[in-house]
Amino acid sequence: SVAQKCCRRVYRAGQTVKEATSKSAPVLIFANPIAGRGRGLPLAQQIHQLLTSAGFLVRTSLDHPAKAAEGMFDRSAAAVISIGGDGTLRSIANRFLIFGGDIPPLLPIPLGTANLMCQHLGINWPPDEIAAGVLATLAKREIIRLDAGRANGELFLLMAGIGIDAQIVHLLDTLRSGPIGFASYILPAALTLARYSFPSIRVIVDDVTVFPNAPALAFVGNIREYGTGFPILTHARPDDGLLDICIIACRDHRALLELLPLVATGEHLRHENVIYLRGRKVRIESTESVPVQLDGDAAGHTPLRIEVLPARVRFFKS
Repeated sequence: SVAQKCCRRVYRAGQTVKEATSKSAPVLIFANPIAGRGRGLPLAQQIHQLLTSAGFLVRTSLDHPAKAAEGMFDRSAAAVISIGGDGTLRSIANRFLIFGGDIPPLLPIPLGTANLMCQHLGINWPPDEIAAGVLATLAKREIIRLDAGRANGELFLLMAGIGIDAQIVHLLDTLRSGPIGFASYILPAALTLARYSFPSIRVIVDDVTVFPNAPALAFVGNIREYGTGFPILTHARPDDGLLDICIIACRDHRALLELLPLVATGEHLRHENVIYLRGRKVRIESTESVPVQLDGDAAGHTPLRIEVLPARVRFFKS
């Protein structure tokens, strides 16, 4: 078929546009081999066959994105399909950023634990309709451009967590030996709750200190929901060019347990120990090392520098 070149546009975050489809540019499929307890690999093969039959040039990687060959990260791709969870999606986007900066339009397939980005994009096909849904979405080619964040050079799409939630993720990372579900977090959460010491942090937003050195947790991101749907960043919008920041002053386990019911309902913003604001740059400092997670993946420790990347990543809308 004759390739149709995409028109040049000035994108605004949150704006949905229809791009021309080019079947001469490859469609890249990344399938996390442990996603969906092994369902990711046959699904990738099914999508590959269907798209190939429809005339697309398709290349598939069956390795975790962190291990995929650099040649898979082709910036000229017409689409990038991510089969896995939010961590898989982040890893793919981050590696594109590392290898050249341009990130082709992303289409996530929800086979992870929380799948928050798929929830936001409205991607929720029945299992036997996923391949057909992918084909229809590529044909429709409605693209939305959303903000992203960068933390110590690492891209994230949803949220950065600093404190006890990140410690749970770090511990899970050392204990896991295969696919994870919500039950996988029970032991790491119990161990962390028993041992965590709630170190002090200092938070600077747009070069202004908004929280002094005191025990706290912090969350920075673009999506309101977290984990099982807790609306921690209650007012977050992924298309406003800003990061939402929620700081929860918390000295011990008792204070944390008192706040959890409020967080679950989004009422925590009224609590005197909670600070909520927006900004473009965030620095988090600490006298001792505090763990960090990005989109549910362990991502080192403080000190942490975060910046917003407005309208940085394109996604397909189903």
